[in-house]
Amino acid sequence: MNFGEVRVPPNCPPEQRGLAVLRGNVFPALDLRVCLGHVSAREESEALATLLGEREEDHKRWVAELEASVREHRPFRLATDPRKCKFGQWYYAFKTDDAVLRSELGKFEEPHARIHALAIEVAKLVEDGQVDRALERIEQTRKGLLATLVEQFEHTRQALHDSRKEVGVTVELNGRRSVLIVDRAEAVADLEHIAAEDDPLAAGALPVDLVRKLARWRGTSAPVLLLDVDRIGSLAG
Repeated sequence: MNFGEVRVPPNCPPEQRGLAVLRGNVFPALDLRVCLGHVSAREESEALATLLGEREEDHKRWVAELEASVREHRPFRLATDPRKCKFGQWYYAFKTDDAVLRSELGKFEEPHARIHALAIEVAKLVEDGQVDRALERIEQTRKGLLATLVEQFEHTRQALHDSRKEVGVTVELNGRRSVLIVDRAEAVADLEHIAAEDDPLAAGALPVDLVRKLARWRGTSAPVLLLDVDRIGSLAG
């Protein structure tokens, strides 16, 4: 289910997002990611949006510095290889399972590479004594290709915001109705417990404190971690 407003009381522990308001009722809301020792989906999305904003500003400054280097008759020292600027280093290393985000990021490669190629073109024009033409090409790029790149940064941040919709799952924790905030809910199903002698948890292979046992989808070997709801409930206070 989608949950409504979340109120954050004073001195709220990090794993407890706050109090979720659902159909006029108020329930403790716990962030399952944080309970399991990970960064919350909300914080992860905000951090990525911030990074994209910073890399957008980098490329505005990159074009401004290219122009300044031509006007001031000095070498251009910033990255001309699209893989070596801060965005390029992040871009070619970043992996995601989010199909929407992956699609939006795929639209960066061509305009980003062309932006950096401008430095080589401008250097050649300056070397040939065509300073006015070099400045003209920079201005054309600022109004065209750079504007396209900036627009793609904006689209990607919006896609990130739209695609990262957290879900609240209502559960009984220590006899109290609560909300667990998760990335998504895929199914409600019966599970078969794995026999004790085959249980990797017994061998210490699953060190997460909140994991009680390993299970599998009925009729398959697909593994599922079963959480200890009593231990999670203790985090709700």
